Order: sequence, then structure tokens, then C-alpha cells
Amino acid sequence: MDNQWSLFGLDLSRSVDIVRLALYQLLWGEEAGLKQKFYPTAKLINGDAATSEPYAKFVPEIEHDQVSQVYALRVPAELALAKTIVLPIDAEVDLASALTFEVSSNSPFSEEDTCSGWRVISRNTVSLQVALVITSRQTVLGLFEEHAPADLDDLRACEVWAESGDSMVQLDGFGMAPRRKVYYRRLFDFGGKLALLALAACMLAAFPAAMLGVHANQLHEVLAATEREARSAAEIRSSMVALEEKVSLAREFFADREVYDVWLNDIAGVTPDAVYLTRLGLEGDRLTISGMAMNAAEYQTTLASSGLVSDLTAPSAFTRDSRTGRERFTLTMRLQTQK
Repeated sequence: MDNQWSLFGLDLSRSVDIVRLALYQLLWGEEAGLKQKFYPTAKLINGDAATSEPYAKFVPEIEHDQVSQVYALRVPAELALAKTIVLPIDAEVDLASALTFEVSSNSPFSEEDTCSGWRVISRNTVSLQVALVITSRQTVLGLFEEHAPADLDDLRACEVWAESGDSMVQLDGFGMAPRRKVYYRRLFDFGGKLALLALAACMLAAFPAAMLGVHANQLHEVLAATEREARSAAEIRSSMVALEEKVSLAREFFADREVYDVWLNDIAGVTPDAVYLTRLGLEGDRLTISGMAMNAAEYQTTLASSGLVSDLTAPSAFTRDSRTGRERFTLTMRLQTQK
């Protein structure tokens, strides 16, 4: 199958993956800080706390501007398999694929019963540490049935977090959408405010330039009016100069032009009707003709005695065409000056 990310034979798929990783780190990484500022909290159903970050300690209350009815379920460390993996820093581009293989290789549960999650807990210039958690979907379902509040009847609407040492790792496949939707909306609103501020700053910066532009337009209109008054005489003068140049060029062009029409008319006049010309070439006053005649030598004599040409020669022998019975000929000559 052709690679849709190939350009001039170069594979751009790695570049695309790197861009995706950079965008993911911007939105979800600790270093960027966007998630810590804009990500909403969720109510923990098997505890009396809430979390505003997927790996931070639980905080006591939900902020008033947070979204209600967003719940999280915590899986204790003794009910999950936790593992810390050290990988080269370059492996972060393909981290999801690598950890999918790691889960399938280490899960003691069936494929349908396995649920897992991971997060990068630290990185340096050469390596990164990843916390990987694997647990049973039946275990998660049992905890949910035990602790779910009355207004929450679907596990798919609840986030699931598992303890891994000092970290909290979110398990994939559960209610991740509600808080993410709020997070993206807040980022969009914040970006809109930044865009409005940038637009206002640009407008303030452009105001002096706009005033100068208005003044420049006024001066330009005055200049245009002055130019219109003098344009008529300038256009007439320019047209006269252009016409003079054209006449001069025409004279130079026709000064050394050969009178081919007269020559050709004279050649046609002395050429018998039984002679057929198949090719004619003119180069200066040199004429080359090819054709067919019953007697090519007789036609050559006719041309030579016409006084129209000189230096008449036959560069190749006359040959008789077996199909028509005529002689093929080629003659070169110099046309006599008719000026």
C-alpha cells in the first residue's frame, strides 16, 4: 500500500507523529501547565475527596465553577498490577504502541477483561519512566456497583483511576469525555480572549499608521490631480515617439528584404505546366527547388536561359520515377537582383 505521508520519496509519517506528540505534551503534560490551570475536577465516589489533576493528590472540594456530575472511581493499589518501565527518550513517539504490546504480554486477564492505563512520571534527556497499571474489568465493575451513587447508573460515565505508587493513572475505556470536553471548551474560550486582546493591541498599534495613511492618501489625491493635468500632453508626446520608432524599425526591416514575390512569380512563369514542384527553399537570394518533370535537363536549360537565375546547379543526379515515368530533380540557383 502506498504511504499517504510520502513526499518525493521521503517518509513524513515520523514527522507527523512528532507533531502529534508535541501537541499532546502541550495539552496534557506537566511542563506546559495548561492542564493544571484549566482541567476541571471530578467527584471521587469511593472517598470524600475530588481530583483536579489525573496524578495529583485529591483535594477536598469541587470548585464552584467546575462541572457537576463528573465522577471518578479509584482502584486501590492491591487490586491492580502496577509496573514502572524505563524507556529511551526517543521511544515516546511510539509509546502508545509499545505499551499496548506490554499490556498484552503481561496481563493475567483475558483480552476482554483487561483494562489498563499509563502515564509518563518523569523524563530526562536520555530516558523516561512510565507508570503502567493493569487490572480486571470485573474488579472495576464490582467497585462501581459497590460505591456508585444513585444518580450514576452507567460505568461508562465514570472515570476510573488506579494507584501506582505515589501516582494516579487513569484507565482507558471509561468516562474520559465529559471533563475533556470542558477542558477543550475552556482552552477555546481562553484562546478567544487572547485573540481578542491581540486584535485590540494590533488595532492600537495600527492607529497611528492609519492616520498617517489617511494623510498620505490626501497627498496622493493632490498628486494624482496634478498628474492628470499634465498627462494629456505627455501621452501625445509618447505616442509620437512610439510611432517614430515603429516607422524607423519598419524602414530597417524592409531595407534589405528580398522581393520574393516577384522572383517566385517569374519562376512560375517560365515553369511549364508539365513540371511539378514538390519543395522550395529560400535562404537570402539562394533558391533550392525539387520536383518532377518529363525532362529535367530541358527544364534546367529553360531556367538557365530565362535570365532570372545564375549559378544554376544540380546537386544530385536526375532519377526517373518508375511509377509516374517522370524524372525527379533538385536544382539550386542564385536569384538575380530585381531591385
